[in-house]
Amino acid sequence: MAIYTSRYSNKELLSGDYYPVGISLGAPKFKLGYEVREQCYSLAPKGAMLHLPYDQYKTAYMAKLDAIGRDRIIGMVQRMEARADEECKDLVLLCFEDVRKPEDWCHRTMFAEWWMKNTGEIIEELADPNPPKAAAPKKAEKPKAAEKPAEPTDDIGEQMSLFDRTPTRRW
Repeated sequence: MAIYTSRYSNKELLSGDYYPVGISLGAPKFKLGYEVREQCYSLAPKGAMLHLPYDQYKTAYMAKLDAIGRDRIIGMVQRMEARADEECKDLVLLCFEDVRKPEDWCHRTMFAEWWMKNTGEIIEELADPNPPKAAAPKKAEKPKAAEKPAEPTDDIGEQMSLFDRTPTRRW
């Protein structure tokens, strides 16, 4: 059987052909339509990593995996894969991000890279039948009200009298 990575909201997971395992810090709060069979926090990033830029995040996440140890991680994944095999299903490691857009990234693709480096095996991203969500359209700016041309003024200005409406000079 195969090992894949994917996002929780991938509709392909509804087919029932997969053994879904979360590798995120938290579980989805939205309805999935399938059961996440396990949660593997060892492969999730640490909370402090979530605010790091890509390069620092990747360095910290890879260091976390290296600290857990190659043999221990391989053993964890092999045990999950064996449980998936018992049900004739493919193992899928899940988190939230949609990495089909070039500007998006996620620790699961970093894990797949770590796995390749340490085992020589490729973990592919599970095909997602839904098109990537388009970026939210920018709010249209309200048209500016037509501006009145400024009325000419002199340096001194004029003031109308309340009673006789004759302009008087202001000092």
